[in-house]
Amino acid sequence: MTAETIATLLTGHVVLGAVFLALAEKFLPMAPSSAMFILLGMKTVAGLGDLAVMLAATTIGSSLGCLCLYALGRSLGEGRCAAFVARYGPYILLSPARYDGLVRGYRRHHFQVTLFGQTIPNARAYLPVPAGIFGMAPGRFLLAILLGTSIWNGGFLTLGYIMRVGA
Repeated sequence: MTAETIATLLTGHVVLGAVFLALAEKFLPMAPSSAMFILLGMKTVAGLGDLAVMLAATTIGSSLGCLCLYALGRSLGEGRCAAFVARYGPYILLSPARYDGLVRGYRRHHFQVTLFGQTIPNARAYLPVPAGIFGMAPGRFLLAILLGTSIWNGGFLTLGYIMRVGA
């Protein structure tokens, strides 16, 4: 999907299109989300009010995608995940001891990992799954995701806006 194709899709339904793109970004391999959000900022943000609307729209879309992945993790459950690692871990270079250490570390810092994980390329797409697998409280998960996606999306939307106005 090219930048111009994305811009054309957004022409008629800017806010709804931004929600959809932010949601789809969690599931479909497309342009890096950083580039997508910069483009959105360049093409759709004419002022601070537009920036706030686009930030809200993309945060909602990203958070909906994260909630779907969280639900997937909840449905998989910790038992299935541990059984998978016990059986196939050696093939992906993940020993049961290493897995147990990762689980302990995640449980100790689940909020921070989930929040700051949303600001790390590639990791941001997958971290909601372990949050669901290991039963992170839904309210804390939602708070971490809202904050993390706002930081990520807001930074790139703002950069796109600044590039548009030439400031």
